[in-house]
Amino acid sequence: KIHERWHSTTMRRKTAPLTTLLWLIIAASILLSAVLEHPPIILTVSAEDYAPDATSTDEGCTTENNDETCINPSTTEQDETTTTPPPQQFSPSGERLITSTELASHGIKSTESKEAATAGGHTIWLSILGRIYDVTTGGPSFYGPKGSYNFYSGRDASPCFHSGKNNEEGAAEKLEEWEDDTHLMSVYDWSKFYEDHETYQFMGVLVDSKYYDENGEETDVRKGIVERASRAKVIAEKKKEERKKARLEKRKADREKNKKK
Repeated sequence: KIHERWHSTTMRRKTAPLTTLLWLIIAASILLSAVLEHPPIILTVSAEDYAPDATSTDEGCTTENNDETCINPSTTEQDETTTTPPPQQFSPSGERLITSTELASHGIKSTESKEAATAGGHTIWLSILGRIYDVTTGGPSFYGPKGSYNFYSGRDASPCFHSGKNNEEGAAEKLEEWEDDTHLMSVYDWSKFYEDHETYQFMGVLVDSKYYDENGEETDVRKGIVERASRAKVIAEKKKEERKKARLEKRKADREKNKKK
């Protein structure tokens, strides 16, 4: 019996490695069968994903339709703070080109408070005959929500400077079709007021308008307006001098008459 027990134990020890190997072969066969039936997913990663400056984070990850999207808040914030405005463009004569959109961003809404009107360094611009001026020094009292010239801020309302119709209809009038040149002279005089003002600053020209084209070149419409207004100005000044001369001559005649008495 002792001999038989020893023989049985010896056989189990000899066959154990074979049994383990057999189980490993069976497991490998099962695994190979599963791989062949369901091929593995191969992930393709571009070189950009491993760029030296690339960073990743688990913060801000969201899953939608089995697609995971992760946003790094610090990177997003940095991108927002480093965004630069488009470069400024200039006309052949060196005047800055300004769009109606940019001009409108410097307007003041009639519903705003005086404090909000110039908060954060907000500047006030207006345009007259296509030439844009920074009139911030005029302050909210003139261009603020309750100011007399609030409607003019952030837009070109040239006709309104003569007509006084401070609304959309008045601003849309075609002053180039006005028959009375003295009306054009009135608008042109206002444009000279802003041009020669001590504190108001010329900013540029309003492109894609009736006054300046996309390249900042003066249009025929504006040239015609300025020509007619300038001609009317000369005539008005001449009449003014004639009236002044007539008054002086009358006073002189009156004095001579009084001396004879």
